[in-house]
Amino acid sequence: LLNKLCPILQYARQTQTNNFCQIKRPGDPCAIVLFGASGDLTSKKLMPALYGLFVNNYLPGSFYIIGCARTELTDDSFRDRIRSSLENSSLNNEGKVDEFLGRLYYHQTKYDDLASYSVLAGRIESLDKENSIPANRLFYLAVPPNLYNNISNMLGSSGLSVENDKKNNWTRIVVEKPFGRDLESAKVLDGSLKQSFKEDQIYRIDHYLAKETVQNILFFRFANTIFEPLWNSQYIEYVDILAAEKIGIEKRAGYYENAGIIRDMFQNHMMQLLSLIAMEPPSKFTSEVIR
Repeated sequence: LLNKLCPILQYARQTQTNNFCQIKRPGDPCAIVLFGASGDLTSKKLMPALYGLFVNNYLPGSFYIIGCARTELTDDSFRDRIRSSLENSSLNNEGKVDEFLGRLYYHQTKYDDLASYSVLAGRIESLDKENSIPANRLFYLAVPPNLYNNISNMLGSSGLSVENDKKNNWTRIVVEKPFGRDLESAKVLDGSLKQSFKEDQIYRIDHYLAKETVQNILFFRFANTIFEPLWNSQYIEYVDILAAEKIGIEKRAGYYENAGIIRDMFQNHMMQLLSLIAMEPPSKFTSEVIR
């Protein structure tokens, strides 16, 4: 997962030891379609991350981003929103920001309306031709889990989920946590995604795993001959995992009333941290072996 998503979703420093999430080359020319483009995840996390990749030349020379949401916006008003979210970036450069924003477009989308996706498909095809991009597409679902089913079904029904294997074109769908409300709903959601996408097209991600500090846990443990021999119950009495955040729920009260803190933080982020801290040494640092 990390090997394939790093070129698109995250800026990772290249080191000799940390090679399972290195960016070795720009990704393929592609269209990045963000559902939930008017939400906090897009403005606070995704766009600043994509902008960081762009500034550091880790995005391909030919790419564009379409933001999709129910909010009524134009291309220009969407760009203005994203500009404000990039103002505090350490990489803020007016020329680069303008160039990046020029790659952004907006499509007002009714998530359960097939006609809306047909119009989106036409716009993607037009922008592909305009930017000389083969039909490589990444759909990122930065929306509540109850919308995953509608969006994936509509992408399938509109033909946007189809890959052209003969031309080596790829289509991927990325879904954020929480993946369902419980085991039963997660299985239902998984089955729904697979009605429109093949397994190797689906990326279920926990963005905590891409944080530099989290990645460094593996190398702090297994590349450090001082600590690794002592990393066991004989020498460690107990483990505390503290997730201290500066911000509160802000405007996400509705989400928290539905999901709750256990589903939002413990079941995914903190469980992943515990797994990395307590896991046995992997035979090699690849995403498949680590999982």
